Amino acid sequence: MTEKKEYGRFTALMALRLAAPHTWAASTMPVFLGAALSLSRGGGADPLMLLSLLAVCILMQSCVNCLNDYSDFIRGTDTPENSPDSADAVLVYANPDPKKALLLGFLFLAAAACLGIPAVLTAGPAPLVIGMVGGIVILLYSFGRTPLSYLPLGELTSGFVMGGLIPLAVYDVLAGRLETAILLYALPEMLGIALIMMTNNSCDIGRDTEAGRKTLPVLLGGKSAARLYRALLILWAALPEALLLVSGGAAVLYPAMLIAALPALTSQLRLDLSPVTRGAAMGGITSLNIMLGLIYIAALLFGALV
Repeated sequence: MTEKKEYGRFTALMALRLAAPHTWAASTMPVFLGAALSLSRGGGADPLMLLSLLAVCILMQSCVNCLNDYSDFIRGTDTPENSPDSADAVLVYANPDPKKALLLGFLFLAAAACLGIPAVLTAGPAPLVIGMVGGIVILLYSFGRTPLSYLPLGELTSGFVMGGLIPLAVYDVLAGRLETAILLYALPEMLGIALIMMTNNSCDIGRDTEAGRKTLPVLLGGKSAARLYRALLILWAALPEALLLVSGGAAVLYPAMLIAALPALTSQLRLDLSPVTRGAAMGGITSLNIMLGLIYIAALLFGALV
C-alpha cells in the first residue's frame, strides 16, 4: 500500500508569493498605456472601469505565475539546487500540496473572467475574444506535451499578448471603439515585456538546458543572446520617440524625460546575465518597464493637452 504523502499547510502568504506581485508591472503598465491612448485620441477613461480592467489583468498575471510554478514543479524543473530563493520557489521549499497551487491559478482566472463581464457588456464581444485568446495562451504556456515555455516563443507571445492585446482591449473598452492601430503604438510595451521574459530566460540558460527547454537564449547561446538583448534595450528606449512623432505626442519632451531613466538603462546594459545576477537583472528590467512606460505615457498625454 502506497503511503500518503504529507504536505505542509497552504497559507495566505504562500498564495501571495505564488501570485508574485513583483511581476505585476508586466500587466499593469499595458492597462495604463491603453488608458493613455484612449485619452490622447479623444476617448474616455472611466475610473471605475479602469480599476476593473486593472484587476482583471493582475488576476490573469497571477494565474500565469501560479500555473507556471505548478508546471515547473510537477515536471521537476524547479529543484532546491537551481532555485536558491525560497520566496520565489514556494512549492519547492514550503511543501504545500501542488494541486492547491493549481486550483489557486484557476481561481485567479475565474475571478478575472467574472470581473471582465462589465467590460464585455460595455464594449461588446471584442474584449471577450481578446481575453479568451489570453486565457488560451496562459494554458499553452504552462501545459501540453510541449508548453510554450519550452520553446523559443516566450518573448514573442508574452510581448504580443500582454504588451499588445491588453492595451488594445483596454482602449476598446474605454474609448468605445476597436482600432488595430493601437498595436502600433503599443510596440514599446510589447518590447519591454518581451525583454522581461528574455532577461529571465537569459539568466536561466543553464537550468533551462538541463530541463530540455529550447528558449530563445538557449538556442542563441549566451554571447549571442546578450548581444541581441542589449540591442533590443536600446531599440526599446528609442522607439517611443519615433511613435510620438507619428502620433503627435510630445516628441520634444520624451528625450528630456528619458534622461531620468538613463542610469537604470546603462546599468541594465552592463549586466552580465547569469544565475548570480538574476535578482538584480529582473529587478532592473521591471523598474525600466515602469520608468520607460510612464515616460511614454506622460509624453502621449502631454501631447494631447497641447
